[in-house]
Amino acid sequence: MSRSSMGRASLVMAAWLAQLTISTASGSAATAGDGFTTFKMLEWNVYWQNKNAWAIASTIMANNPAPDIIGLCELTVTMQEMAEALRGTSGRDFLAQPGRDVWQGYGTDIFYDNARWEALEGGAIRAGCSSWGGPRASNWVVLKERNSGQILITGGTHLSYCPGGCDQLQQCELRSLYSQFDAMKGKYPGSKVAWMGDMNQGMAEPMLLGALEGDLGGYRSFPVDEVVQANANTYMYGGPAIDHIFAERGSFQMKEHGLTGQGVTGQYLNGADHFPVYTVLTFG
Repeated sequence: MSRSSMGRASLVMAAWLAQLTISTASGSAATAGDGFTTFKMLEWNVYWQNKNAWAIASTIMANNPAPDIIGLCELTVTMQEMAEALRGTSGRDFLAQPGRDVWQGYGTDIFYDNARWEALEGGAIRAGCSSWGGPRASNWVVLKERNSGQILITGGTHLSYCPGGCDQLQQCELRSLYSQFDAMKGKYPGSKVAWMGDMNQGMAEPMLLGALEGDLGGYRSFPVDEVVQANANTYMYGGPAIDHIFAERGSFQMKEHGLTGQGVTGQYLNGADHFPVYTVLTFG
């Protein structure tokens, strides 16, 4: 887990916010006929020792409205068990991402509302990095919105935590993820990317500030903006927010964002040692 200091975060947070170019929209959600797609994403590190899929699902579905796309870090129940719990607690047809039949490492496992999205393809690969605390995975899925036909690429990862920092290792893990995103963007022209995960760093850290600009340590990719902008800790023991959602710069409007309001510092949240974060985005 991150041990980045709140003091350092406060010194550079203003600079980070000044860089944020994604626009914040207001008003009602887009309608099916206006050419735009509005959707809610939720990310949560549920803790690897937490095996209660139904408690996880109930916590997620307590949010109103419930998310359309869910990314879970450190999920160690089966994808099928988690999807069944999400369906059972929501009454909606949540499915697990394609291509994640075998555990490849700690990534961000994706679940989506099949009534809204068609999964075109997806996968998960083990990052070829000397990761700490277990292998890391890169998850990706290509989703087609059923009404508009617009293509969203999503997925994510869970970066290593290293006492004292390990920027080069974390850049290696991000390169593994972005190589999949870039391949999918080339295959699906006009597609947009929004992804999520536990970064084990706050947004004040130089490595993540570089990643916002597409600088992944010798690999250049598309710039993104952080679209949660949490103003409090996402790890139960405090510190800066280390769980994030990122959206391809210039491609989305951000309507809502933040922590879901679930969780108390110093206490587990239904077996999880992190608190969920979310964003509502529009693209078209």
